Amino acid sequence: MAAPTGDDADLVPEPDLYKAPEKKTIEELVKLDADDEALKRYKENLLGSVAQCTPFPNDQRHLIVQKLEVIIKDGPTFSLDLEGDLEKLRDEPIEIPEGSFYNVRVTFYVQREIIAGLRYLQSAHKGIAKMKDDVMLGSYAPRMEPIVWVSGEEEAPSGNLSRGVYAMTSKFMDDDKNEHVKFKWAIKIVKKALKAPSL
Repeated sequence: MAAPTGDDADLVPEPDLYKAPEKKTIEELVKLDADDEALKRYKENLLGSVAQCTPFPNDQRHLIVQKLEVIIKDGPTFSLDLEGDLEKLRDEPIEIPEGSFYNVRVTFYVQREIIAGLRYLQSAHKGIAKMKDDVMLGSYAPRMEPIVWVSGEEEAPSGNLSRGVYAMTSKFMDDDKNEHVKFKWAIKIVKKALKAPSL
């Protein structure tokens, strides 16, 4: 396999010592140890209804990421629709005041199969400066309800050199190297508004 180039070179998961087990479908998991009645009942209780979870029966994807939100503390929440036109996302930068605190919230569905080791990879470029994030979101079984993941609190950069537009490239992938969605967007770090003195 050729080495990734361009934006993809920044979106390679960090190497770790964890080796993902061989992928098995829910059907294969249910059939394992079929002669052990107690284990069979346990797995049917655990996985039986999971195999029927398809909130979007006409959509063949296993992971459906609906939106990514940037929640600014004491400020607005910006939402990126990841089911819409992904090309438009980079044209409207999200404005984040310098030094402000924010969280990222992702809403997604898992259907048909277990998603093992879901990761969120992100690279940010401004001039020659590059930043990279690789966040493990976890493993998820199919279910009818949306799954919501929220990051820890993060702080936006501050200072004259940090202000401006950052070109962002993000993707969601799993331990099996499946790339579920990839998109480009932008943030703009703006000068923090001065608070009016209280009288």
